[in-house]
Amino acid sequence: MYSSMFRGIPPLSRTSRLATSYTSSSPPANLAFARLLRTKRTYASVSADPPLLQRSPGEIARRVACTQMMLTRWGIEAAHASNGKDEGTICFTICFGSTDDRLILFTTAGRIETSYQALARAIDESKLDRSFTPQESKLMEKTLGTWSPQEDIVGTLGRWESFGILLWMLRIVDGVPRYHMPFPREVLYEATAIVPAFPTTVATFLEYFTNGEGAKESHRVTEDELRTAINKAEAWYWRARAQVVLDLRESLKGDSEEQKAARKKIPSALHTVMSNLDSALTQASIRATTDHLIDETISVTQPGSPEMTDFGVDGTPYRALDDHALREANDIAEYRLAALGWLTGREWDFQRGEVPFIHPLGSLWTPVDN
Repeated sequence: MYSSMFRGIPPLSRTSRLATSYTSSSPPANLAFARLLRTKRTYASVSADPPLLQRSPGEIARRVACTQMMLTRWGIEAAHASNGKDEGTICFTICFGSTDDRLILFTTAGRIETSYQALARAIDESKLDRSFTPQESKLMEKTLGTWSPQEDIVGTLGRWESFGILLWMLRIVDGVPRYHMPFPREVLYEATAIVPAFPTTVATFLEYFTNGEGAKESHRVTEDELRTAINKAEAWYWRARAQVVLDLRESLKGDSEEQKAARKKIPSALHTVMSNLDSALTQASIRATTDHLIDETISVTQPGSPEMTDFGVDGTPYRALDDHALREANDIAEYRLAALGWLTGREWDFQRGEVPFIHPLGSLWTPVDN
């Protein structure tokens, strides 16, 4: 039950918006997940047979290159949206791989335009546009400066975490940071040695992982390492989705007419989930600790309620994190799990809040092998 109860919940949002979503004249679409509690879903199996990894080194390398082009465009659009400032130099540097003093000859606008043209040339010469996903193509085809600040620029930010997972898979970077810490962007971007202004660097990178040393098994993480990464991502993503329900439950407390009306529209299945969620979180925290998926658990005491256990984040219960930390933890888990899902054979594009587990029940609820 608890493994699938968060399917269909929208991306993390503030409690006021969650409460409002339950006051429309018809049942909100984001409550469709309650019906999924009674629906069987088919997920890819995390077993040794067939192997977890369903992508070749060449495929992964091409996805890395496409993602780096996408993130380069993200940097250019962020610089344009901020009217240059420091980002004008940053976007030029990531395109040209240099902070040479000669760059001061370009105005901020000139740097942005030059970077954009260099990126377009790299994509054209490397033919990477043929490997873009539908979502990527839609963004990349937009005219310079037309990315929306929230949907496009902020919405693409999480792909740095997906990028990091791909580089880790190919042993280009060491390790995956803890789930409240993002991958360092500068390290990721420089790790591939791809410089968009020099398209031959793209070809060299792809060739290395298609026919060179990078195609060897030793240049990929092991099956056990991949399985552990999936288990951790699923655990933290489950916890992130649980927080959405906790926020919803909190937003429904009170005696306003709006809150009373919203409570009446909550399906009985969701009522059950909200009532049992504290217990489920305690069980999940204990299992995650036993399986070494989290570093710490923290006891939480609330007036009138028994003591509970929650995921710990540097000494703070997950539920006590501030809004920014909660959003970041949600995005980190979601985009890392999405990339891991792609490695196991799923599509790269996904809808926010709709990333399925790779285990049939999620790593926290899979029966323990005897």
